[in-house]
Amino acid sequence: MSDFNGKPFKEAMCIEAMRVFDSCSSQDCLEDLAFTFSQADQTVINAAAYIKSTCIDVTDVSFAISPVAFNHGFYAVDVTYTFRAQIEAYEAAGAAPTVVYGTSSFTKKVILFGSDGGTQRFSTCEPNQIVTTSPTSGCSCCCCTAAMPCASVSVAAPMCLDAKLVAEPAPSEVKNVLITIGLFAIIQLSRPVPIMVPVYDYCVPGKECSTNSDSPCEMFEKIAFPTVEFFPRGLEEPHCKEENDTEGQGEAQG
Repeated sequence: MSDFNGKPFKEAMCIEAMRVFDSCSSQDCLEDLAFTFSQADQTVINAAAYIKSTCIDVTDVSFAISPVAFNHGFYAVDVTYTFRAQIEAYEAAGAAPTVVYGTSSFTKKVILFGSDGGTQRFSTCEPNQIVTTSPTSGCSCCCCTAAMPCASVSVAAPMCLDAKLVAEPAPSEVKNVLITIGLFAIIQLSRPVPIMVPVYDYCVPGKECSTNSDSPCEMFEKIAFPTVEFFPRGLEEPHCKEENDTEGQGEAQG
C-alpha cells in the first residue's frame, strides 16, 4: 500500500488500540420480567385497572469477568442490564393515565476468548485495576495477578413486547408489573495492543466551523418541505421514503 487518496506513505508508526479478540451477538426475549417501583408509584400500580408500557431504556450495564477453568484464554462474562420502564397506569377505562417508573435487571452469561493477560496494566488515563486470579501453575503458595480483558456491550433500544398487571396471589391488593422485553446486543472482549500502522499525514478537518447567524424564519425557509410525512407508506412500499428523498435531491440538483 503505497498511497492513500493520492497522499504518499510517510512512515510507519506504532499506536495502541483496543483489539477485539472475540465477540458474539445476542437476541434475547426476556419474558415476564418483574419491575419494582417506589412506594408512591407502587400505590398507583395497586390502584390501576390496567397499564401500558410506553418506553423502556437500558440505564446501566455492569460486568463480572472470570477465567474459565481448564480452558486457558477463555472467560465467563456476566452482563447485567438495568432497565427503566415508563408505565401509564389507568384506574378505569377513559380515565387519564398516571405515569410511574419502574426498574428491573437481567443477567446474561457468555463465554468468550479474551487471550492471555500475564501482566498488570497501569495508566494515567484510566483507573488502575488489578484483578487477582487463581494460580495456573502447580505452586499453591504463589499469587497470580493478571490484567483481565475489557468487556463491552452495544445495545439496541429495547422493545416492549408485552406488559401485564397481575395480583399474586389473586386476592392480594398488591399488583405486579411483568414486562416482556426484546433485546439485541453485541458483547465483546478486547485488550490494548501495540500495532504498527502506515502513516500518510495528520488528520486535518476538511471543512471549516461555521456560525449560523440566520434568523429562525431564515433557517426555517432552508428546510425542505417534508412531503413524505404527509403520505404514510404502505406495506408494499418499504423504501418509499428513501426513493422520494432521492428524487427530491435530483430535482434540487437539476
